Amino acid sequence: MEKLTKKFYAPLFIIIILFNSQLKAYQDNFVTVSDIVKKIKFKFKELKSYQAEFKIISEKMGEEKHQKGEVKYQAPDKFLLNFHKPYGQKIIAKDHKMWIYIPTMNVVAEQDLDSKSGLILTGSKSGLDRLFSKFHYQFASKTQPEKQKDGSKKYTLLLKQRESRNGFRTIKLWVSEEFLITKAQGKTSSRKEIEISFSKIKTNLQFKTGLFTFDIPSKARVIKNPMILEE
Repeated sequence: MEKLTKKFYAPLFIIIILFNSQLKAYQDNFVTVSDIVKKIKFKFKELKSYQAEFKIISEKMGEEKHQKGEVKYQAPDKFLLNFHKPYGQKIIAKDHKMWIYIPTMNVVAEQDLDSKSGLILTGSKSGLDRLFSKFHYQFASKTQPEKQKDGSKKYTLLLKQRESRNGFRTIKLWVSEEFLITKAQGKTSSRKEIEISFSKIKTNLQFKTGLFTFDIPSKARVIKNPMILEE
């Protein structure tokens, strides 16, 4: 009987060891959405600067609008969007101010910003902290990272507003395996859909002094604080 018991427990012991080793391997490979969010925040916290080409597609009631250009960002709160389409349009932020220049209308919108503003500065750590604090987030699918049409793999996150308010109700993010946001899709309460994608991303570059300085054209009409920002 003792020999039989030993024969029974021997394979059982082996099975338990194998199960535990497989479970540990599973735990080592298991990644939660909170893990990815932490890595995104850490990545942008460590970034000193970046630049990328961008494309924006906005759609409402079947009508599409396309824009493209280049974005440059310098930590902690400077950024420049140079539009190639529409040509000459700019958005510049620096020292708690933002300027939107629309040359076709000869108008400059000058907006005061602060740390509580609803505006999420592209790629800034403070902007991302606010984004993830205002939205619930989860993976967009069970398989992560997701294989994309171009063969690359991206983490996909679905964000939903914690409280009903203006702005985007839902946002979907595509995040590279280097934890950089490469695409975002948002839907507003008025059913407008906006998609922005980034390509040719370069990080930790040295920009020329004065790049983020904006001189208002002498004949441009200036509109002060046209946007009501959320607290």
